[in-house]
Amino acid sequence: MAKHRIDRRDFMVRTAAAGAGVMLAPGRRAGLFAAQASSTALDVAEWSFFWVGVERAELARGTVVNGKQMYVEYQVPAQVRHPYPIVLVHGGGGQGLDWIGTPDGRPGWATHLLQEGYKVYVVDRPGHGRSPYHPELQGPFPPLWTAEQTSGLFTPQRAKGRNAAYAELHTQWPGTGAVDTPEVKQLVASQGGSFLSDGAATQKIWRERGAMLLDKIGPAIFMTHSAGGPFGYLVAEVRPALVKGLIVIEGAGAPFAGQNRWGLSAIPVTYDPPVSDPSQLKTKQMPSPEAGAGPYLLQEEPARRLKNLKGIPIALVTAEASFASPGSPGALAFLKQAGCSADEVRLAAHGVHGNGHVMMGEKNNREALQPILDWIDRSISTKGAPSTALRKRSDGDSTAMRLADRGFFWVGADLKKVSYGTIVAGPMYVQYFTPAEIRHPLPVVLVHGGGGQGTHYMGLGDGQSGWMHYFVQEGYKVYVVDRPGHGRSVYHPDALGPITPALTYDTVTVDFKRGANNPNRKWPGTGDVGDPRVDQFQAGQNSAPQDTEMAQTLWASRGAELLDKIGPAVILTHSAGGPFGWLVADQRPNLVKAIVCVEGAGAAFGGQNRYGLTMVPLAFDPPVTDPAQLATREIAPPTGSAAQPYRLQNEPARKLKNLQGIPIAIVTAESSERPQSRAAVAFLQQAGCTVEDVQLKDKGILGNGHFMMLETNRRQVFDVIRSWIDSKVKA
Repeated sequence: MAKHRIDRRDFMVRTAAAGAGVMLAPGRRAGLFAAQASSTALDVAEWSFFWVGVERAELARGTVVNGKQMYVEYQVPAQVRHPYPIVLVHGGGGQGLDWIGTPDGRPGWATHLLQEGYKVYVVDRPGHGRSPYHPELQGPFPPLWTAEQTSGLFTPQRAKGRNAAYAELHTQWPGTGAVDTPEVKQLVASQGGSFLSDGAATQKIWRERGAMLLDKIGPAIFMTHSAGGPFGYLVAEVRPALVKGLIVIEGAGAPFAGQNRWGLSAIPVTYDPPVSDPSQLKTKQMPSPEAGAGPYLLQEEPARRLKNLKGIPIALVTAEASFASPGSPGALAFLKQAGCSADEVRLAAHGVHGNGHVMMGEKNNREALQPILDWIDRSISTKGAPSTALRKRSDGDSTAMRLADRGFFWVGADLKKVSYGTIVAGPMYVQYFTPAEIRHPLPVVLVHGGGGQGTHYMGLGDGQSGWMHYFVQEGYKVYVVDRPGHGRSVYHPDALGPITPALTYDTVTVDFKRGANNPNRKWPGTGDVGDPRVDQFQAGQNSAPQDTEMAQTLWASRGAELLDKIGPAVILTHSAGGPFGWLVADQRPNLVKAIVCVEGAGAAFGGQNRYGLTMVPLAFDPPVTDPAQLATREIAPPTGSAAQPYRLQNEPARKLKNLQGIPIAIVTAESSERPQSRAAVAFLQQAGCTVEDVQLKDKGILGNGHFMMLETNRRQVFDVIRSWIDSKVKA
C-alpha cells in the first residue's frame, strides 16, 4: 500500500521521535518447533525480571500505576566471562522480543550473548510489551503496525516496491517477505506498543528509567535499535560513569533532523560551552559524502562538545541492504565533532552481507553479531571492572535452570484488514523453556489470571523464584502464556475492541493485605498500597477487553492452536483465566491430559458463566444450542456454613461431553475467601467429570491467599500441585 511507504530519509527523521520508527518483534514460525539444543543450550544461574520507575497516580476511581514503568527481563549465565552486562533496548513500536528470537524461530542475540558469557537485561520500554499501555494513562492508542509496512521496509519485498539502491542486496531475510508469510505474521504479532506522541516527553521518561536501571544493576553496555537509538545517549548523559559503551544499531536518526533539536535527541544534553536553548546550536549543511548517503547537518565551528559522553566508546552499526544503508556518516561526524569516541561498524566491511534493518532476526544473525562482539573486545576497557562472581541469595531461593532450549512463538497470528492496512488481530504469546533433562512425559502450559500476564508464574521479580522455575527444575517442559491483550500480546482496540478501565490497587490489595480476618497471611509484605512488592505486582497488571465473549472465543482457538503445535499437555490456569482450561479441553479433548484450576473456576452459572463455567458454548450431551436449555436450581449451603448458595443443573443433568475422563483439580487456598470453588467441583461432578477438590488447608497448608504462586510458601503449594499431576498423568 503506497500510502504507507516511507523512504530512507523520511524514516531516519521519524526515528528521532519517540513514538515513530521501526521495530522488531520476532516470533516462532509454525512447523519449526523442534528444539535446537546444540545451538541454544544454556546453563542459567539466574532468570528473573522487575520493573523500574513504578510510580502511582490518583484517579477518581482509586490509585493506579501511572504507566511510566519499564519492564526488565534478565538472565545471568552460570559462567560470567565479561564484567559488564549488556542492556538491550528495542526499536520503535516493538518490545524486548526483538532480541530474544527470530521470525523463523531461531535464537536471538540475547541467547547468543548469554552463550558468550554476558549478563543480559532485555527492556520493554514504557508503554510496550509487558510495560502495559492504557489510554486512560497514556492517551489514545496509535495505529497498529501493519503487515504491509513490515513487508515493505524490512524484507526483500522492498526491492519490488521502489527504486532502492541497496534493496537488491537483501538476501538474509528468513523467507520471501510477502505480507501473508509466516515470518512476517510472526514479526508483526508483537507490534502495537507506543507511548507519548511528544518525543521530548517520551525521551525524558526513557532517560529517567534507564538511569534507575543502572542505579540498580551498576555499570553496563547499552545496545539500542532503530527508534530506540536515543535511549543509550540519554542514559549516558545522566549516568556517564555507569555507561561503559554504546552500540547503536541503525538508530537515533540524523543529527538535528526531525525532533533531534539537541543533536541526536529531542531533550537537552550537556554541551561545553553550555547551551540553554537549541537555537544556540548553529548548524551548517554538509554535502553527501558518498553515493547513497544524503547530506546532513553539523555544528558550525568552533563546535560545542558533548561533555558527558566524552570517553564513552560508541559504535554505529549499519547493515548492507537496509534502507539505512550505506551507513550513518552524519551521526558519526556529529559525534566526532562533539568530542566523542565513535566508530562506524558497517557489517559489509566485515564480510557480513545481505542484511536489512532487522539484522538481529535474519538468517545469519549470529554472524551479524560477531563484528559487534569484536568491537566490544577491542574498544571497551575492563580495567577496574566489577567482579564477575555470582551473587548468592541468603534464603537459598534459586532461579537457576539448565536449558536445552528456550524461546517464544505466537499462535493465532491471524491477519485482519482495517482501514490503514493489514494487522495481526489477537495473537497469543507463548514463552517456552525446555530443561536440559526432561524427566516428565508431558509439558505444562501456565495460564495467568484476569488482569495479569505470564510473569505471575515467574515469581515477584528480582531473583525470586516462581512456579515456572520449579517446573523446569523438576524436569518439565513449560509453556508460559500471555493471553491476547495481556503482556507481550499487546492490546489494541482495532483487534480486541474497547478496553476496560485501568486497574486500581484495590483490585488486588484485598487479596494481599494482612488483617484480623486474614491471619497467618503468606504475602511477603504488608500487602497494601505502599508495599514495594505490590507495586511490582501492579506494574504488570493489564486491563482486559470489554467483550468477554470475544476474549473467551480467542482463548479457545489460540489454546487449541497451541496444543496442535506442541502436542498433549497439562493446562494450569488461575483466577479469571480459569475458563481457558475448559474451553481448550472442549476443543482438543484428546490433547488435554489434565487441568489444574487454581481458584479459577468461578461460580457455576454465576455472572457471565452462561454455559456453566464459561460464557461461550461447550459441548454438552444431550446437546445445547442455547444456554436457556440448561435449566438450573439453587443449592443451599449446609446449615451454619458461611458459604453462599450456588446453582446446579436440574436432573437429569447434561454431561460435558469433551471433558469426560480428563483429570481435573480445583485448588483452593485457606484464606482466599473464594467459596465458589466447591460449587464448581459440584457442577463438574454432576456433568460427569473426574474432578478433585484440593483444599490446601486439608493438606496442612495454611494462610495462603488468592495469589499463592507468589507467596512465601509458594514452593510448598507447588509441591502439592506437582504431586497431583504426577499421580494423574502417565507416560
